[in-house]
Amino acid sequence: MIVAVVIVLLVLVIAVAKIIDLKRKRDADAMHVQAVLSDALLREKGFAGLAVTPTAHAPLWRGSPMVISVSGIVPSKEQRQTILQFVNAEATRVRSDFRVEDLLVVGPVMPAAS
Repeated sequence: MIVAVVIVLLVLVIAVAKIIDLKRKRDADAMHVQAVLSDALLREKGFAGLAVTPTAHAPLWRGSPMVISVSGIVPSKEQRQTILQFVNAEATRVRSDFRVEDLLVVGPVMPAAS
């Protein structure tokens, strides 16, 4: 009976360790995608002065697409569409399974603090 309990506990510990490792790998992948997108937005001259932030979230299950949330304030609807198309294009270079979540707000853009 004690041997069975020890075996069950060992299996549980191994399963938890595998889940934690998978979560760590998925989080690292999301951080990589987020860094690539942030760098691309900063390099693009047309988006200078806009506070647009991409945030990537990788679900634990492999079959689910990564969710890339794009938030910030943009001056026009056209700029909003341009940014979303740009993020889609850049994300496609890194991954094939993703979904872009539009959290952009059209409104007056505040000047950057010096």
